[in-house]
This record gives sequence, structure tokens and C-alpha cells, in this order.
Amino acid sequence: MNNILTAVFEDDKYCRVSGAWQYDYGQILRIQGLNLPTAVEIHFSLTEKTGESVTRIGTTKDGVTEVLIPDSMLEKETNQNYSIYAFIFLSDTTSGNTEYRIAIMVNTRPKPEVPGSPEKPEIFRETVEVVNQAADRSEKARDQAEAWAHGRGDYPEQKEDNAKYYAGEAQKAAASIPGRVEEGKKDIDNYVHQKEAELKGETGNVHFAAFKVVKGRLKMYSDPTVDKVRFSRKRSRLKYRLKF
Repeated sequence: MNNILTAVFEDDKYCRVSGAWQYDYGQILRIQGLNLPTAVEIHFSLTEKTGESVTRIGTTKDGVTEVLIPDSMLEKETNQNYSIYAFIFLSDTTSGNTEYRIAIMVNTRPKPEVPGSPEKPEIFRETVEVVNQAADRSEKARDQAEAWAHGRGDYPEQKEDNAKYYAGEAQKAAASIPGRVEEGKKDIDNYVHQKEAELKGETGNVHFAAFKVVKGRLKMYSDPTVDKVRFSRKRSRLKYRLKF
């Protein structure tokens, strides 16, 4: 089932569309050839110059705008073909302008026993501004994310390809690992040699833990002032003597 009527603009601000039938409902007007905002007001009327209009909100994606034609416009009580007029109204927070006009030709037919379904509630004008602002924020966020990833010409402070930059930094860090490992090994060797020298002392004597007999039990102390045994090394031999 085809419920889409297409209006194609070509270097003009007026377009005619045919193919609509009286008493149809759920019909969609598709607009091509215009660079319209993400959300746009479209006013529908049964008269071209007088009377009142019904507002609907069209949505634009990939350069194509679609809007639901009010069912009431297709229920006009007449036995002659007629037109529905759609006015594309562009607005912001300070002004609004009628920019384009569409005439939809409607073929009449006998009235069915059960007319089309009731219409949805009106959508307020503030919706347009809210949707457009949200779309702008989404596009800016996308552009900034792209700029941070690999740079963009319209973001001078982010010209550099960040993905490539951090890949290079990672490569540099990986290349420096062997050098850092070698430096760490030298630090460990120096620490071991230092502790070995401290263990031998100035005379080459080995420092042992201190021992003391207390109530028939041999106890070990880390305080050499209570040690009664002294050790010394002579060539390859370890000697000791008691000191009381």
C-alpha cells in the first residue's frame, strides 16, 4: 500500500503534487530538493489565500522531509476535485517565514460509510525549536568525537590525528621498556652489593644475630649489645670467641 505523495522542488518555491484521494487517511507528504531543518513547521489549508491552517511538524532525514497530511483536509464535503495547500514555515527564536508552497491535488469520490480515523492532537511550535536544538547538539557531539579521534579541518585546535598520536606514544613507550628493564637490573645489583658490604662490615666480620641464655633457654636477639659470642673470619675459616 502506497500512502506517500512526493513533492520534488527544482529551482522554484512552488510545487504541485497529484495522486491524493478524498477520504483517504494516514497520507504522508514527502518533500525532496530542499535543505530543510531536522524539524520544520508545515501549515495545511483548504484555501490558498484566506481562512485558517492546520500545523503539522515535518521531520527531515538525509535531506528528505516527511509530514503527515491532516485527515480533515481529505474529508472536505464536495463533489468536485479540489486542492490542499501546504506552506513550509521556517522559524527560530526570533522570527518565522513562509518559504515554500505546495499544492496537493485531491480526486473526489463517493463518501465511504465509515470515514477516516480521528486525528492526533496538535503539536506545539516549541517542539520545532527543541528538536532542532537537540539535532544541533547531536551533530556537534559527532563532529567533536571525530575531531578527537583523527582530527578535523573545522577544529583547528584538534588538527592532529589523536588516534595516530597515541599509537605513536604507545610505540615509543614499548621501545623504551628494554632500557628501563636494564636500569632496574642495575639498581637491584647495586642494592645487593651494598647490603653485602654492610653484612661484612669494615673488618670483614660477619654480623650475626645476638644470643642469650635465659632461665635455661637459648634466645636470639637482634641487639648485639646482649651478645656474648663474637665471630670473626680468617681467610676461609669462621672463628668465634666468648666475651664476658
